[in-house]
Amino acid sequence: MARVCVDACFLIGLYDKDDQHHVSALRHFDALFGEDSARHQLIVPWPILYETLNTRLAKNVLKSAILSQHWSYLSLSQRIVLLDDGPFRNQPLQEHLQERSQPLSLVDRVLRAMILDQEKWFDVLVTFNTGDFADACQLSGIPLINERSSAESYGL
Repeated sequence: MARVCVDACFLIGLYDKDDQHHVSALRHFDALFGEDSARHQLIVPWPILYETLNTRLAKNVLKSAILSQHWSYLSLSQRIVLLDDGPFRNQPLQEHLQERSQPLSLVDRVLRAMILDQEKWFDVLVTFNTGDFADACQLSGIPLINERSSAESYGL
């Protein structure tokens, strides 16, 4: 069982049928977490939740119901982990305030800090914003799944 971290763009694509990545997100979710999958564990850092579960999603009853169904299913089999970002907040915030050369959101900076941490918090990252994380994933040896790749290509 692999620990699969997901970025907000994946979750937004998964729950918004009008999102450009919806079909890819559905395909990856089914391959990684569906009933016929290898039963991987979903890792969601708290900042990703804040970005995903925004007012727009919260006001949409259908999107909220599908999310609730997925998360209940994963919770029943203890395959969802909400990753505390507390240890990773300060440095990314300081970088954001001081560094203007890399235009990344604070959420993305925190996720990059988790990727680059010596302790391996997850085994693979699913994101459709490859450019924001490819270098960090390569440095840490964490495979990156995007809209063009398949979960099978990483031996999951």
